[in-house]
Amino acid sequence: MGYKLAEVALKRKHVVTLISGPTKLRPPKVNKFIPIETAGDLFETIKEEIAKSDILIMCAAVSDFKPRHFINKKIKRTGRLLLELIPNKDLLRNLSRYKKGKVFIGFSLETENLIENSYRKLREKSLDLIVGNILTKRCNPFGNNKLDVYIIDKAGTVTKISKKNKAFIAHVLLDKIEKLWYLKNNSEHDQ
Repeated sequence: MGYKLAEVALKRKHVVTLISGPTKLRPPKVNKFIPIETAGDLFETIKEEIAKSDILIMCAAVSDFKPRHFINKKIKRTGRLLLELIPNKDLLRNLSRYKKGKVFIGFSLETENLIENSYRKLREKSLDLIVGNILTKRCNPFGNNKLDVYIIDKAGTVTKISKKNKAFIAHVLLDKIEKLWYLKNNSEHDQ
């Protein structure tokens, strides 16, 4: 979804910085491409780039947990292995202090209570919009599947998009983002 958003934003003549973890996808020819490896890399890179940006779209599915210890060699089969996980930093919540008049968009992947959980995340993370994706056996947002998504704004207004491809969703989302940015910037200039 991030690659498709970057591609559509470029067609609309936006300046795009794409920060991406490892993938087999070929990135679109954006203005700036920054490859990263870990959630920590992502956080530090966004902190460096955010001052030069008007809008942050976080559609990465960063894991909620990570291993406590990393080992750079093969672990031999010697019996039982206990994998201890610790929470990853909540990137959007921690980035909210850098918002300062910018438009922040998040994505939510849920297996239950999609609207309620997504709206709670929107409020807790100071987002302007959140895109809720449901993950079930029938509905999988990964790959080139047609998706059902819900775009939720601060007022709790829900826009449902049913069985559409990622390009269509990117256009609808960018329409909403452009309108938000325009309204935010014009209301600040009017004051």
